[in-house]
Amino acid sequence: MKVSKKVWLCLLILILTSGTVWAGKYAAGLGAGVAPDYEGSEDYTAVPALMFKGNYDSGRYFSLLGTNFMLNLVPSQTFSFGPALNYRMERDDVDNDRVDDMDKIDGAFEAGAFGGFNINNFILRLEMLTDVSDEHDGTLVKGTAGYRWQAMPALAITPTLFTTYADDDYMDTYFGVNAGNRGSSTLPNYEADGGMKDFGINVSAHYTPWQHWGVMGIMSYSSLLNDAKDSPIVDDEGDKGQMFFGLMGTYRWGQ
Repeated sequence: MKVSKKVWLCLLILILTSGTVWAGKYAAGLGAGVAPDYEGSEDYTAVPALMFKGNYDSGRYFSLLGTNFMLNLVPSQTFSFGPALNYRMERDDVDNDRVDDMDKIDGAFEAGAFGGFNINNFILRLEMLTDVSDEHDGTLVKGTAGYRWQAMPALAITPTLFTTYADDDYMDTYFGVNAGNRGSSTLPNYEADGGMKDFGINVSAHYTPWQHWGVMGIMSYSSLLNDAKDSPIVDDEGDKGQMFFGLMGTYRWGQ
């Protein structure tokens, strides 16, 4: 996987010139979770759970959750806009033999932007990411709507709904089956076109009864749609229902 040096340089410049004052409130988390073996799999595997966030009085913030990073450059408590980055894990050495016999898909590095607003803890966000590593060469657009509920002084629960559009290149790479990617697999030919890829719900709960320490749990369920759902790697060998569970210990500091 090749990532342009310009991508790394642009991200560094954005962080250093965002106008963020480093005196802020921070939270870091580390734990473990379970996720599908590949997108569309019915088998699950253990994965690390990672979180690192920083919030500032100006309204600017950064957020790293799993392999997804966002940097809000707008000094506002209501609106947000900035760069977004994501690392998509490889598909290789999976439990399903017929899918494992297909050609390996390396990890992909995606870059783009996001924008949204937060009004009275109601959250709307739109994120667009494009492959910059020449692995799937596709583009995804994800819409998210949610609400941050302060259930108790020490417990915040955030349910969100999300849906994702994926273009032809992405769908062909991860859900298509053809002479170029079949390898030695016996799966039938299948052409996957772009369209709405999934729809789902995510719920996170952060419990912070101690001054610095806390516990965060994340649960997500999504259903693959359209050509993703009908792909042989899903319909024949996997499951359109995709779940994620994660639990991590968290530490908070700053002013």
